[in-house]
Amino acid sequence: MTPTEFSEFKYQHGDAASRSRARRWFTGISFGLALLLIATRAVPFPVSLFTLLVPVIAWSTASRQLLLGPRYLLCGQTIVYYANVKRLTLSRGTGTLRVQSNNGQSFVLERDKFPTNARKADKIKKNKAAKFDKVADKIIDKVRKATTSADLIGV
Repeated sequence: MTPTEFSEFKYQHGDAASRSRARRWFTGISFGLALLLIATRAVPFPVSLFTLLVPVIAWSTASRQLLLGPRYLLCGQTIVYYANVKRLTLSRGTGTLRVQSNNGQSFVLERDKFPTNARKADKIKKNKAAKFDKVADKIIDKVRKATTSADLIGV
């Protein structure tokens, strides 16, 4: 079985950041080693306290992402299966794409939640709009391919 390929986009959603299995293992092992150094007093106390920063930094620097797969999208704790989408509502003016599933779950993609490294206001606005349009078009295309019952409003 081949692994599923996801398109990854940085997206500042409100849910907890998704952490990989390797990051969780690294954080747990480094935290255990830091506690072991503190308990055994193998190194001076200030140095052993400094070792506690490694797992804290590893845990807190996980990026927030939107993952688009071939059959579903993942955003924090939200999973949207494209075949279960009953309505898409795109508003380019407000910069939102609302995806409503058959079970009543709703996911809203917002233009302002895409980060950018630009410094000027006009470039920030342009970059966020370009990223939003790219991701929204991918989601709309994948939903159209997965289901024929989706009610596409404003799309």
